[in-house]
Amino acid sequence: MTEPHESAPKEMPKDFRPGEIRKVDFHGQEVIVIYLGANRYYALSARCTHLKCDLSKVGAVIREELVCQCHFSRFSLADGRVLKGPARSSLKVYKVEVRDDKIVIGD
Repeated sequence: MTEPHESAPKEMPKDFRPGEIRKVDFHGQEVIVIYLGANRYYALSARCTHLKCDLSKVGAVIREELVCQCHFSRFSLADGRVLKGPARSSLKVYKVEVRDDKIVIGD
């Protein structure tokens, strides 16, 4: 297991509003970080697996799900799996934690 790498740019958790989606670059990969409140953060690949829509722009958080508003695929925030198509492939999920008031993303 590898140690988490710090994302760039680093984000302060207090800057997030519940349901907010932010895109960061993680070692050349587009990743979205989602805050649900109560210190619950999720990090997933930023492109829908259906037609590569940018989820930082067209994604919506509904409870524990991420909805791509291009064609309404639904994904689980917990494990990235497809809950409703047309997407057929899961989103990649990244480890995310808060350390010293910084969000840290790992593989």
